Amino acid sequence: MEDTPLLFAGLDVRFMVEIFPRMVQALLVTVQISALALLLGIVLGIPLGGLRVIGPRPLQLLIQGLVSYIRGTPQILHFLVVYFALPGVGILLDEYWTGVVALTVIAVGYEVEIVRAAIESVHKGQREAALAQGMTEPMAFWLILLPQATRRMLPALTNELINVIKASALLSVIAVNELTKVGNAIIYNTFYFVEVLLEVAVLYMLVIGALSWLSNYLENKVFSFGTALSTPETR
Repeated sequence: MEDTPLLFAGLDVRFMVEIFPRMVQALLVTVQISALALLLGIVLGIPLGGLRVIGPRPLQLLIQGLVSYIRGTPQILHFLVVYFALPGVGILLDEYWTGVVALTVIAVGYEVEIVRAAIESVHKGQREAALAQGMTEPMAFWLILLPQATRRMLPALTNELINVIKASALLSVIAVNELTKVGNAIIYNTFYFVEVLLEVAVLYMLVIGALSWLSNYLENKVFSFGTALSTPETR
């Protein structure tokens, strides 16, 4: 005999408890894919962001065009392009890694701009002094500019992780078993719409709330802005 529903405010609490382990497992997939995409985005975004500032003018325009394309087109388009284009050139990935690649493309478009803005916020005298000491442009970037800019970009990168997690809901269109996909599958099989959608929303809010708190903490406590980051005037 089926379990008797345990109702609270019109919601079947027993059902929500029953599906909770599946939902948490799907949430872990969402966070895992999002974190991988953010890290790969940083690996690509830092050198591309640096080239966006100190690279040759044609390369700067090329990178800007790439960023404008990624940021100016719907996110779902990137998922579909990666999903259908990679097999066409002989690159066969399962749904999980296809999702990682697609989210990485999205992350790169925003992280390049985060890096660029952070680099340009460092006083130009830092770069000029490094070049005057005989450093090359790449040396000045990696040894002088980037260490100072990193403190400024970390809170923004935390916010970007939040955006990537929200964008990961689109992975359901390529059959990745992330939170939204699993929630939809449960709805189709059980027709418990409100209970499932409420649980999905709460889990997203818990993760994003924790990341928002981390971002605020990094900005206000660990990597605080202001006099600690300002360059003293030369007298």
